[in-house]
Amino acid sequence: MTTQHKNQTPTQKIQNWIRDFVTKPNPIFGDLPPCPFAQKAMVEDKVSFLELDGVADYNTLYGHIFNFDFEDKDVLIMIAQPDHFTPEETEKLAKDLNGYFMGKDIVILEDHPNTPESVKGVKLNNGHYTLFLAQSLSKLNKFSKILEAGPYYNNWSKDYLGSVKGFRERKSQ
Repeated sequence: MTTQHKNQTPTQKIQNWIRDFVTKPNPIFGDLPPCPFAQKAMVEDKVSFLELDGVADYNTLYGHIFNFDFEDKDVLIMIAQPDHFTPEETEKLAKDLNGYFMGKDIVILEDHPNTPESVKGVKLNNGHYTLFLAQSLSKLNKFSKILEAGPYYNNWSKDYLGSVKGFRERKSQ
């Protein structure tokens, strides 16, 4: 059951999506949640949410990531209005940011409501906002390797798996 409240802030809407979908077991992921480690991070207050203003750009994102304390928190979720960046701009921003930050053990993942992401018909996008998630590259790859030992990735297409994992594994070697 999805929690729906009118007049939610973008942060509240994303927190509800995480609670109601991202952390719920799903048979498509071997009865694990779409993000099996999100619940622990949320409970331990290891996730920071930042709502971007209408003038946010590459420099804004870069500054927030550069100044974020990855020793204190695990994930920085930057939230933009859905029309602030096009899907193409969102992808390019993440790629450009990764070009700099992956060498510093930080990876940026993006989610745009108009860029469909799904595994076997399970829609993974939040559907409301553009997100940039910054987190430790080595930790993400470590947890991904743990998931490879079980059924988590069994239903992922090769193309989707490559788009989600391939680019970050090549950079961390």
